[in-house]
Amino acid sequence: MRSRANIGNMNEKHMSSGPIASISVGETPGVGLSRFHPQRPRPGGVRPSLSNLSIRNRLTLLIGSLLFIIIAISIWASYRSVREAAVEVASARLTSLTQQLATLSQQGSVDLLSKTSIAANDAAILEFLRSPSATTRAGASTILQQFAPPRDPNSLQVELWRADNSVALVVPDGAPEPFDLSPEFKQCSVEPFKAVSPIRLLKETITYTAVTATLGSTGQPLGYLVRWRRVSPTPDARKRLADLLGSEAALYYGNADGAVWTDLEKAVPTPPSGLASTLEITHYSHEGVSVMALGRPVIGTPWFIVVEFPERVFLTQGNRFLRRMVIVGLVLLLLGLAGAFALSRSITKPLYSLTHAASVISSGDYSYVVNIRRTDELGELASAFNIMVVKARDSQRNLERNVQERTAQLQTANKELESFSYSVSHDLRAPLRHIDGFSQALLEDYGDKLDDVGQGYLQNVRGASQQMAQLIDDILQLARVTRSEMRREAVNLSEIACSVVAELQNRDTGRAATIIVEEGLSTYGDHHLLRIMLTNLLGNAWKFSSKRAHAEITFGKEQKDGEETFFVSDNGAGFDMAYVDKLFGAFQRLHSADDFEGTGIGLATIQRVVRRHGGRVWAEGAVDRGAIFHFTLSNSGEANNGEHGDLAG
Repeated sequence: MRSRANIGNMNEKHMSSGPIASISVGETPGVGLSRFHPQRPRPGGVRPSLSNLSIRNRLTLLIGSLLFIIIAISIWASYRSVREAAVEVASARLTSLTQQLATLSQQGSVDLLSKTSIAANDAAILEFLRSPSATTRAGASTILQQFAPPRDPNSLQVELWRADNSVALVVPDGAPEPFDLSPEFKQCSVEPFKAVSPIRLLKETITYTAVTATLGSTGQPLGYLVRWRRVSPTPDARKRLADLLGSEAALYYGNADGAVWTDLEKAVPTPPSGLASTLEITHYSHEGVSVMALGRPVIGTPWFIVVEFPERVFLTQGNRFLRRMVIVGLVLLLLGLAGAFALSRSITKPLYSLTHAASVISSGDYSYVVNIRRTDELGELASAFNIMVVKARDSQRNLERNVQERTAQLQTANKELESFSYSVSHDLRAPLRHIDGFSQALLEDYGDKLDDVGQGYLQNVRGASQQMAQLIDDILQLARVTRSEMRREAVNLSEIACSVVAELQNRDTGRAATIIVEEGLSTYGDHHLLRIMLTNLLGNAWKFSSKRAHAEITFGKEQKDGEETFFVSDNGAGFDMAYVDKLFGAFQRLHSADDFEGTGIGLATIQRVVRRHGGRVWAEGAVDRGAIFHFTLSNSGEANNGEHGDLAG
């Protein structure tokens, strides 16, 4: 609330907020007016969004999206299940194969060493080692021939070594390869007197040796029988391996220390993931192919075996299943979209009919009804809509009939009001003029015959008649404000205010007052009515500040709660806010006629002018601390931004 104590601060604020015109007694009033240029805001472009789609398309899109999500999740979950099942089957098969191959290799090495041990401890071999001669050599050579090619296709050479690590006999004849066999001889010198060597690379041939000791009567080795063999299965063994593994699997043999590895045909690198990791099922890329592998050591030998399966072998069925499911999902999605479109169309078609009907009815045609014959909620809505149309049509007819009746009554009342205004302006004014005129004649012609009391009575009669005449003028003005036709145009409020202030100053030239009128205040409305409003507002401020040694009156504009508001403030008598509700009533006075003259019609006139312009007016004040009257006009913003053209200065 603004009070009289805030008038000074308020004036300072409005003086600093923009150009103003300051008018003092004795100065010629003037207002500098700015020209306004239209600045229309550019409408922003409409951004495409889901809300811009029709309900039919949105419903179809929503159902289609839900179907797509459900189908995609179902396909992926099914594929994952099939893939996991295939991996489990492949893992079980890989584990079984690896174990079988390791067991077969172990059994093969045991059989090989058993046969070699029997031959190494044959009597002919023992006799030759005890007494080397041509006769005993022939017997020993016969024993060795059974392990030499061509009887053993994988055999390269069979050697008989003495205990001092010197060669005693070689079949077929020839010098042995310069390999250090001392580790094998050392291993065979103790229980169980036989061993299989690591896999070796001999002139690009992958080989291994089976070594057993020839024991004398004392249980100590007399020599060692060495069998050199290729690491290459026979054709029959290859066929059995292929049947066991399958055409896509790969089998690798090698030393546990990783020195030499073979695929049973040639030397190959060590498995890329390391032998320790292959003890569990391992996935890695081998020559650009994703594989799963499992390794096992061959018990009783320095060998290690690894089996690899390409992942595509066991994922083929899963991928084929995925392709079939994708095709089925697409078919289901298309069927679902078609069903969703049909469903949305069955829902939105009645809505379109209702929308069209509402549009027709909004244009004033109440004869249109909706032809929707359904038993669901939309059918009930259509029935309710038709009932509403019928009731609206009946209500419209009743309203038109009532409007015609009220119009006729209003026309009659207006005619009576016009007759009353005529009577007031003519029939009542004449007696008042007679009373005032004859009272003045008595004072002028017979004043010397009347004492002071009689002259005072006549003065009271004249004052009462003049006050009555002023009251009649105010009532007629209030009626004209209410009934007059509005002529809207651009109105310069600052210019009107300066003109009103000049008139007030001309009537009372002896007053000391500072009147501030902010420049450039304008609106769009009826020039005549707005002048009446400002005349009353500024006249009240002038009147109620008349008892101040120096009056201060301000007319300006401010923003209150985001709304453009005009105000007229003064530092005059103010009023008690307890009676603010009575302030704008006709014939309502908050000060006695002895203190301030007036009829009590001015503020009622102000309120009616403001309301006719689509605005509102209110007041704030305190006794002996001044008052502030705020008012809004619905078209003030349009005039200020140049919507209706430039204002003449």
